[in-house]
Amino acid sequence: MVFRSRILTVILLFFFAAMLGQALQPVVQHPLDALTPSEYMTVYNTLQASGKLDEKSLFTSILLREPEKSVVLAWKPGMPIPRAADVVLLTAGKSYAAVVDVAASKVVSYTELKGEQAPTTETEMHGYDDVLKQNPEVIAALTKRGITDLRLVTCYVTPAGYVGLPEQTEGRRIGWGGCVYGANAKYGWDREIPGIFFVVDMTAKKITRFTDYGVVPMPPSTSIYDADGGPAAPGTKPLLVSQPDGPSFTIKDGEVTWEHWHFRFRLDPRVGPVLNLVNYEDAGKMRSVLYEGSLSEMYVPYQDPEETWNSHVFLDAGEYFVNTGSGGIIKPMQPGVDCPTYATFFSGTFFRENGTPYIRPQLACIFERVTGDPAWSHWDQETGAVSGRPSRELVFRTIATVGNYDYIFDWRFEQTGSIVVGIGATGILEVKAVTAKRADGPLSSGLAGKDADGNPVEFGQLVAPGLDGVDHDHYFNYRLDLDVDGEKNSMMVGKLVPFKLPDSSPGRKWIWAMQPQMLKTEGEAKLNVSIDHPAMWMFTNEGVKNSLGQSTGFEIMPGETGISLLPSTEWPQKRAGFSEHNLWVTPYDSTERYAAGVYVMGSKGTDSLASWVKQDRSIMNTDIVAWYTVGFHHVPRPEDWPQMPTMWHTFELRPFGFFTKNPTMDLPMVP
Repeated sequence: MVFRSRILTVILLFFFAAMLGQALQPVVQHPLDALTPSEYMTVYNTLQASGKLDEKSLFTSILLREPEKSVVLAWKPGMPIPRAADVVLLTAGKSYAAVVDVAASKVVSYTELKGEQAPTTETEMHGYDDVLKQNPEVIAALTKRGITDLRLVTCYVTPAGYVGLPEQTEGRRIGWGGCVYGANAKYGWDREIPGIFFVVDMTAKKITRFTDYGVVPMPPSTSIYDADGGPAAPGTKPLLVSQPDGPSFTIKDGEVTWEHWHFRFRLDPRVGPVLNLVNYEDAGKMRSVLYEGSLSEMYVPYQDPEETWNSHVFLDAGEYFVNTGSGGIIKPMQPGVDCPTYATFFSGTFFRENGTPYIRPQLACIFERVTGDPAWSHWDQETGAVSGRPSRELVFRTIATVGNYDYIFDWRFEQTGSIVVGIGATGILEVKAVTAKRADGPLSSGLAGKDADGNPVEFGQLVAPGLDGVDHDHYFNYRLDLDVDGEKNSMMVGKLVPFKLPDSSPGRKWIWAMQPQMLKTEGEAKLNVSIDHPAMWMFTNEGVKNSLGQSTGFEIMPGETGISLLPSTEWPQKRAGFSEHNLWVTPYDSTERYAAGVYVMGSKGTDSLASWVKQDRSIMNTDIVAWYTVGFHHVPRPEDWPQMPTMWHTFELRPFGFFTKNPTMDLPMVP
């Protein structure tokens, strides 16, 4: 009877969630809402009618063209809603950019990109298989490895990015790749054929350089996961969490309201979830916190001396987001695994390479949860009184599958007035077949070698017999258009410095003090986390004071993070310069949306965050934007194979002087 009751509860919760999802149809209610299926078709029909489409034209990007910020902030319900789209096409190897006025069904502009290139697509990446397998050098390399049944071989090409190859003349689309062998495969991620590498002219579909780094036997395939799961550990008892009366948040005209928080969101094909107009209702007054927040770019460079692996340098959001980036591959989520069964789920509309739209269900979820942690707690030792309040939080979540990795993206709204941004990395490692753990030099058969001084170094770790988990990095850059109590903000760094007391002071001679410093220009605002030189990073509004006379502000409080170890002279590093610092601050510019630039494919890094800040523009008492990089170096463990346990990294947007007392003092005793 208990089991039957649980089943009925789950069914009712699914039904409730489904009803909520059905009530949220893809309609336009605000200038920042996502493009709808009918709008995607308007984009297609408008370009087709204007003669801009060739039979083989690929739509590599269709994104909402946001109205100017001033227009959005002035917009009121009932006013006309401006709607436009930025489109990038790839036709016969040439890239074109178009702006389409969706409301007027009009092509505003259409230009061929001369120095930039369209992002790559699935058609490109997997459109070379037959051509490559007819290449004599590829066939010979496969035969040398005892592989003669080419039906079980798949060859692929990924974007090379600009790395100074001789083939990379101006405008030429260059990729590189290898082959996968599917014989006796239980899954594909451990089936890379070792040692085979080629550079390809992606337009001509021709290998320009082929290299064989040597034969390495492939180990037996690993069973990546058991789809049915296993039994619970002995003694495990049921743990049920539900909201029988429904959620505490409401959604009206696309705006989410939970306790004091108000915000909007859309699911973007390039960067995934975008939050807009995040406000905090304080004593009946709506106070602005964040105009827009989203992921800007992802950078994943692998660290192996062999070209077959150090060529794995991915700028996922910008290079090939259509089907493999953080936006277009936001995956449907499993209730009870990715989100609680009681969560509210949302679908998203994206585009195919032929320009037509499609809707993917359950791509985002919102749910409340009780953390089990106190909002605050105190025991009065004199009276014996115990005081405190329990807490809950609202979580907005998406999960992107980017090749082998799955990334969980959280925006967590707290009762304390904070917003916690979380990134959970899980999924499957990229692994390399090896025959020995160590070698005298950086050989394909080893995980280790020696540096120029003869000291031993390692490039990866054995995660299974014959399998090397290659060392690599993950960098996630977030664009945070903070508007603390309005658009005019300044950046204050509160340095924590040693302070020497007078020699006449009894007892202690040293303490520490906070030394506030207002940063004047973006050139000064390139900041790194340092345990030796700690500092607080605060966005303040000097024109708005709290009741204590302090400027209201929000602090960006880092969690565990890192920066790139590669020199800025390295070509991948030039393109992903944002990974050199944890925090950058720039004045607001509507054209500066992506930390590695709009057109990443073939980019030399000239249109990027690291280049913009060379202007050294003022960031005092103006509309400014934070660019925060979450980075971590990943040395794989055996415990990361065959599926990697979720590893979380977070940072926090925390009120600092925004309130004049703890906003959780009046929380109820029941969460």
